[in-house]
Parts: sequence; structure tokens; C-alpha cells
Amino acid sequence: MFCDSPRDDNFVVFDMAYVSGSNWHMAPLASPFSTKPLSTWIQDLQHAVTPEDRYRAVLAVSALSSLPERLQWLQIALKDVDSGVRALAAKLLGEFPKGQTSPTNDIDWSAIEADLALRLTDGDPDVRFESARALGRIRPQMTAPRDLLVSLLDDEGTQPLMLAVVVSALGERRDHECSILIPRLKRLLSHPQAEVRENSAAIVAESTTLAAGLIPELVTALDDDEPIVREKAAIALGVAGVCSPAVLAGLLAATTDEDEVVAQVARESHKRLTDGI
Repeated sequence: MFCDSPRDDNFVVFDMAYVSGSNWHMAPLASPFSTKPLSTWIQDLQHAVTPEDRYRAVLAVSALSSLPERLQWLQIALKDVDSGVRALAAKLLGEFPKGQTSPTNDIDWSAIEADLALRLTDGDPDVRFESARALGRIRPQMTAPRDLLVSLLDDEGTQPLMLAVVVSALGERRDHECSILIPRLKRLLSHPQAEVRENSAAIVAESTTLAAGLIPELVTALDDDEPIVREKAAIALGVAGVCSPAVLAGLLAATTDEDEVVAQVARESHKRLTDGI
């Protein structure tokens, strides 16, 4: 819809956008939470009776406040009595990578890491899930969260979906000790749950040291039922740089895989290894 009085002769204003010359410019969209001031949403986060109202307040405060304030209120929401609110807070904390800081650098990441680490033993599986994922995404330097994540890999009670998330979180952190992870990944690469095998193979494919320590398991994984596992195993064998007869035979066989992506990756890894001979 055209406005009655355009700003000048060069562009016309529309309801949601305007044209300047030959370029389109989107007008800023109003926040769905802008109907109330931030102070009111903060009051709701702290004192609203229903979990639904506090949940919505967490979303509003996260959308409207500055980064340091946002993280502060998310830490508070992480202690809410309702598990849905706690899970949301953990999820939103994981959406702020550690490298993203305010101009004044006034963010206490160690406190955030410690709070998320506590939630790894929360009674609700969704809270534990989101906390583990957040700890991977913000890549903390504290050893306590890392050790807690590793301990979840050894806990027979850890559900497969949680195992998959923990594996990914440790892979994203990049501060894991390969000597600690390799024995566990040997077991996880043959886990009955496909997602656990997929995530395990994915982090191995990104680490030369991990891949080099898991050669027999990766060769076996070339015959996995899941194409993504076979693909990541083929990548990892190329990354490892171990040019053994078993590796070359496994990759050569994989070049005829029914999945074309797997076959192509196997060809590339095989060539990478044989070119160095």
C-alpha cells in the first residue's frame, strides 16, 4: 500500500518496506513482547504465579534486555521451580557463544558454567539435555563441567539421546583430553542407538588425534547401517593419515557404497592416503 506522502521523489514507503532507487529495505519488525516494558516482564519472571507466564517472561526478557542483563536473568530462571522454565533458560544460555561479550566485558562466564553444570544432575531430562548442550556451545574452560559431561558417558543410566548430546557437547568444547575420550568412543561407535554412533563418528572426523586412536573401530564403522556413520568414518580415516592395508581395503570397498555421498568421501580419503605413499 502506497503512502500519501512519500519522503522524496526517489522512494515510496510501503507498510513493511520501502524502495530507495533499486534497493529494498525492510522496516524493523516490532518485538512480540514490546507491548509491555522490560521492567514488567522482569517482574513477571520473578513473581508470576503460573509457569506459562514465567516461561513467556523468560522469552521476553531474553529478547528485550542487553546481553549482560539477559544472561543474568537467564541464570535466575535456571533455578525456577518449573522444569520447563529451567530447560528454556538453559537452552537460551547456550545460544550465546562465550566469545560474544558485551563492550564492557562484564559477564561472569564462570558462574554461568557452574550453574549449568549443576543442572546436569537436574531431576528433569529436558533440563539435563539443554544444560549439556549449552555447556558444549559456550565452550567453558572449567574442568568441572567437562568432567561431569565425561561422567555421563560412563553412567549406565544415561539415556541414548542424552548420550548423543553429551558426545556432541564434548566435541564442540575442544578442551577434551583425547586420552579420556578415546576409550569411551570405542564403545560409543558401536552403540545400539544410531544417533549416538552418528555424533561419535562426527566428532572423531574432526580430530586427527581421536581418529588415529580409533582406526579399527572406524574401519568397522564403514559397514554401519547408517549412511552418516559410514560417511564420517570414511572422513575420519582420511584425517587420521594411517595408511594401513586394513584402512585402504576398507576405504576401497566403501567407494562402491550404495550411498553416493559415502562413496565419494571414501574415494577422496583413499586418494588422500595413497597419494602420500
